[in-house]
Amino acid sequence: MDREEDHAIEEIDKAIGEIKRAAIDDGKNLNDHPSVDAHIGRRGRYHRALELLDKAHNDIAREEDDPSVRGLRNRALRHIDEAHRIVDHLIMQAAGD
Repeated sequence: MDREEDHAIEEIDKAIGEIKRAAIDDGKNLNDHPSVDAHIGRRGRYHRALELLDKAHNDIAREEDDPSVRGLRNRALRHIDEAHRIVDHLIMQAAGD
């Protein structure tokens, strides 16, 4: 699972990079982050990751008026969706343990 976890984290990092570039273009605050609960177990972290990935997807999936950031949005969505797919798979693997 560690390799898949690393892959999910890479996809999340890539999505964050795309979102940051789009946010900079929009003049948004890059320091607005949700707090992290470091005391939840692995399965809880996976489920929380899915919640946050869903939220991120829904937040950026809206139609984009500015054509210059559509590519950034679309790449971020692809990374978010890939991370979601991996985390879903990790949850199914953890359930089998």
